[in-house]
Amino acid sequence: MNMFGKSLAAMGLAVLMAAPASAQQGRRGGGFGGGMMGRGLSVSMLLQNRGVQDELKLDDNQKAKVEEAGRATREKFASARESLQNLQGQERFAKMRELSEEADAAALKSLDGVLKPEQTARLEGIRYQALGASAFQEEAVQKALKLTDEQKETVEKALAQSASATREAFQGDRESARSKIDEIRKEALSKIESKLTDEQKAEYAKLLGAPYEVKFEGRGPGGGRGPGR
Repeated sequence: MNMFGKSLAAMGLAVLMAAPASAQQGRRGGGFGGGMMGRGLSVSMLLQNRGVQDELKLDDNQKAKVEEAGRATREKFASARESLQNLQGQERFAKMRELSEEADAAALKSLDGVLKPEQTARLEGIRYQALGASAFQEEAVQKALKLTDEQKETVEKALAQSASATREAFQGDRESARSKIDEIRKEALSKIESKLTDEQKAEYAKLLGAPYEVKFEGRGPGGGRGPGR
């Protein structure tokens, strides 16, 4: 497996399986920066976003292969959501994670060798920006930054607090929940970044690359540029 497969093999397709809900969020005019998509944001979903394709400068041949891989994956796992209907809580999460890993493995196998190294690096950076604070749970990020055990503990605490605050935000007015959640995500990211050394911050900035915000508009994916943090 080439650099693309090795570096992205662990990334799931949970959001791809929940595409209708994501598209509905997009129709309300929101982007997915700052970790709004959570750790389920998949490489496959990003690659099928027209804005991301433009940002990566995919040629027509690459776009065709990406679309073919996405279509095959959706067809193969179309029934996956049915197996989740009667599951709840951690059991549902565990099953979704299992299905996600299987789906991504299949997609990545068909895409092996499609992206150039610089495109892979940019794609990774875009995903890390969209994940926000959750990116610090990624093994690749932890290794690149050489996070200490204490810093990893800070990450887990910040994300746990963020998750709790997010659940509380949804208990209130749904219209105001979005802005509250954005602030919660930013606060979690700020807590983690405050514990990074200058060297780690520089490496983190290198991983992220230029600011970019992923957006999904209408019934299909569209692209948009803007700050991804």
